[in-house]
Amino acid sequence: TPPAPITYVFKSFGDTHTTVPVEPHESERAGRFVRQSKTECGIHTRTTSAGAPHGGSLVDLMVKDAAQAKALTAATVKTIELNERQACDVFCLVNGAFSPLSGFMDETAYNAVVKDMRLPEKQLFGLPVTLDLSDVEGLKSGDKLLLRWAGEDVAVLEASSIWRPNKVVEAKEVYGT
Repeated sequence: TPPAPITYVFKSFGDTHTTVPVEPHESERAGRFVRQSKTECGIHTRTTSAGAPHGGSLVDLMVKDAAQAKALTAATVKTIELNERQACDVFCLVNGAFSPLSGFMDETAYNAVVKDMRLPEKQLFGLPVTLDLSDVEGLKSGDKLLLRWAGEDVAVLEASSIWRPNKVVEAKEVYGT
């Protein structure tokens, strides 16, 4: 009769370099991180607070003072009605979801993210965040724009630079298409 096949029991899985089979009487975690100084990957550890924001500090661009918000709105030279995607990007910027960004990317940051998936300061950032406008006629650096979505004022943007992104290179480098 042929020998019985050997069955390895992996009660917990990981990669082949750090996980070994365990005996039936051993803990299911006993085979993890063999020859390593750690015992957990981090996914099962408990924490009492959220991790630090990307880039070290949460960017909060919300203007809370009504008088200051009114003054900013009054200083605008043009109103832009945002589409849903643009509005989502604005809300993410304003509330810190795109930390460490404090605004839309300028051309230098855009090119760094498209080329290396990193901001110029070397922080990992996988996708470019730009405000794409079809009509920039008459706009110049320093102009303040009132951004509206669904009929509501949502933000004031000071144009720091006006440039055209290379969407062909972006599609190839960022999205692989």
